[in-house]
Amino acid sequence: MSMVRILSASLDTDDDGEIIIRGVLDQDTLKYIRFDWYQREQGFSPRHTNEIVGALFAGHKIDDITIGMRGQRCESKGDVYVLQDRCFCINGGQRLYATAVALKERPDLKVRLGVKAYTSTTEESENDMFCKMNTTQVRVAASVLLRNRKKKSHAAALLIALNKNSDFALKDRIAWDQVRTRHELISGFTFARIVGALHSHKGGALNSSKLYDLLDGLDALVENIGDASVNTNIIRFYDAIDKCWNIRNLAGGRPAAPQMNAVFLRTIARLLSRYPEFWDGVGKDRNDFYFPDRYIKRLRGLKLADYVRSSAALQKDVLYELLRKRLNLDPSFEDMDAAA
Repeated sequence: MSMVRILSASLDTDDDGEIIIRGVLDQDTLKYIRFDWYQREQGFSPRHTNEIVGALFAGHKIDDITIGMRGQRCESKGDVYVLQDRCFCINGGQRLYATAVALKERPDLKVRLGVKAYTSTTEESENDMFCKMNTTQVRVAASVLLRNRKKKSHAAALLIALNKNSDFALKDRIAWDQVRTRHELISGFTFARIVGALHSHKGGALNSSKLYDLLDGLDALVENIGDASVNTNIIRFYDAIDKCWNIRNLAGGRPAAPQMNAVFLRTIARLLSRYPEFWDGVGKDRNDFYFPDRYIKRLRGLKLADYVRSSAALQKDVLYELLRKRLNLDPSFEDMDAAA
């Protein structure tokens, strides 16, 4: 039977007063701890993994892991607890992976891996804990945390689904995992920030660089103007970029093409948000984005590589003004309250 054993175990309470089991994981049962969808699907750093393996070989202590058991079947005998229902890793996936690597290389290695175990968890409660634990750590990418809200956030689900939409110029090339693969052109979090900038005239937290504030703003946007409008606006925006500079046929790799530069895309999205001629409606009720062909003609031929560099973040105002003049937009019609 696939049971997880915890040695030298005792009952304790976490910061919220919930009863947990603390102890040392029996290394022979490490293989029975599962990973669910909310965990990073790929992208463990080889360097960090090797550091953990080296620490284990040297007999050093590494941080405890957190697991959740989806059920209540648990037996104890002395200071040994046996978890009989399915157990899932909530926090410490790379430590578990590195421990497995170390034991494969040295089967006689004795590992003392601390564990904190919750019982009666669910997929939803584990995901909530995973996101909460990793918002203060560098270890998990913002795109992963955003992706993990897809079952609670309408906006997150919409952005992720767009990655499979055949009408979308960047189909299958938005990165929602820890590390971008070679064919992926932009991270999910950067994508979300660009969508927020494009709609920033709608108000709220759409310009925020804070993950969950931005997501709240995007959820409010979807509720306000509807899925169809948000989807269509994103597709039309990237179609416009494609017609001007070609993104559908980009091969990926490093360095990124200038038309996929995050500062450039947020800058042009912010510019287009501010000018009513790109929207159907008046005031902040402008819901539907359009990019007429005459503007495509004005942008074609602009050599972005001359203006967009990896170190160009401080030049975004200059880039903004360059694009405004290239599009021949009258600043007297600019909605200065649309975007910060």
